[in-house]
Amino acid sequence: MNKRARQRLIGVTIIVLLIVAALIFGASTTGAGGAYKKTVAEVGSDKTLIGKQVQVQGPVLKGSWKPGAKPFIFSIGDVTNPNATPLKVIWDRPVPSAFGDGTTAIVTGIVGEDGAVTAKTLITQCPSKYASATGALTVTELLKADMQKTAATFHVTGYVVNGTIQSAGSAERFSVGTTSAGTEKVAVNYDGALPQGMVDGSKVVISGSLGDNGVFLATDVAIDEAEKK
Repeated sequence: MNKRARQRLIGVTIIVLLIVAALIFGASTTGAGGAYKKTVAEVGSDKTLIGKQVQVQGPVLKGSWKPGAKPFIFSIGDVTNPNATPLKVIWDRPVPSAFGDGTTAIVTGIVGEDGAVTAKTLITQCPSKYASATGALTVTELLKADMQKTAATFHVTGYVVNGTIQSAGSAERFSVGTTSAGTEKVAVNYDGALPQGMVDGSKVVISGSLGDNGVFLATDVAIDEAEKK
């Protein structure tokens, strides 16, 4: 190969490498649909993002949302910068059933003049959570418990009744029964994130107290650790 051909080959190789580098860099800074991947803090501080599409994620903050509101508005925090101003998210479609306080929300949408993101997509990621059912009451035992002890804390185990899982904010988030068919069951009120993998028929362990109306007011929901695969 002569000198001129070798120089031409080197020049072409450099151009190809630059193109590849640009593609890699672009892939690392943009998400689905060409959205810029940003943190909550970055969206809140970078005014150049107004009118642009971003992808941002963070935990849903307790008390930042109202059940049944239309549009549905909530806020997420920044796990890498706890002092960052929470990001307001506006969502006008059905709320995922796994949504709740502490749920990781992955949002893609447009940044408005006020810094809020009007979401086009909303994906929820819930943490895996397991607990031992040892010592927990069965649903049958709970139903026989002294209903006057509404302030008492109970640990109960049972199966998620088929077709009862609802969105966070519902008066009855799901029901737990002695079987998934729900022959004997109790309704559960819970606004937190449902554990990953919880579906109809899952055996769960719940903690909380009984309301005056007989609905179980859960403070914690986990899958029975015996269900681990």
